[in-house]
Amino acid sequence: MTTPASTSGDFQIELRHVAKSFGPTTVLRDVSLAVKRGEVLCLIGASGSGKSTVLRIMSGLEAADGGEVWVNQVPLHDQRRAKEIRGHIGMVFQQFNLFPHKTALGNVTLALTKVRKLSAKDAEARGRDALAKVGLSDRADNYPSQLSGGQQQRVAIARALAMEPSIMFFDEATSALDPELVGEVMQVMRGLAAEGMTMVVVTHEMRFAQDTGDHVVFMDGGVIVEEGSPDTVFDNPQNPRTQQFLARSR
Repeated sequence: MTTPASTSGDFQIELRHVAKSFGPTTVLRDVSLAVKRGEVLCLIGASGSGKSTVLRIMSGLEAADGGEVWVNQVPLHDQRRAKEIRGHIGMVFQQFNLFPHKTALGNVTLALTKVRKLSAKDAEARGRDALAKVGLSDRADNYPSQLSGGQQQRVAIARALAMEPSIMFFDEATSALDPELVGEVMQVMRGLAAEGMTMVVVTHEMRFAQDTGDHVVFMDGGVIVEEGSPDTVFDNPQNPRTQQFLARSR
């Protein structure tokens, strides 16, 4: 069995010299980074910089064209083994992707019964626990049309949490929300970070990245331009492109 060159169990995710193209367009060039267990990695940069593609490769939704991708010590670059991470990661997208004909609880429990094969009783118990975690115990019987955008996104987070993942991926989880609803989703994400959940977050919310992130990566043109602690990247950026981006984001 292939084993990673690194023997450290602290890294849950490692990308080594990853490249990705879509047709003639190169979207990632020689990207290498690592995410420690319990760390919050925030990927920032302009639209089209490659940050969402990095997240999709980490989560197994896209395959890299070159390089190595290790998640929970599983080599995703080996397509025969990539399926081993299924059920161990949670994904939250910009769009909520809730089933409109199912209640909040029904959306959360569906995968528990269909994928995890839990009994209806056990799935309901776990689903209610997940909804409580995101502050929606009183909305379990509401349908998506009866929920605000922020509440729908929190249901989507509960759905992912109910699967008991070891890593949570967030791809612009608040960008489809009205500004006044962003805070409630950010609060849930901050709570998960405080509990030690390993998280990879693609975000335009610079305050979240600065306050909650442990490691910030700024991408531009498919490469990592600058990375480091939030204090380093936000308070003392070295690259002119980083300086320009942050000046426009504030």
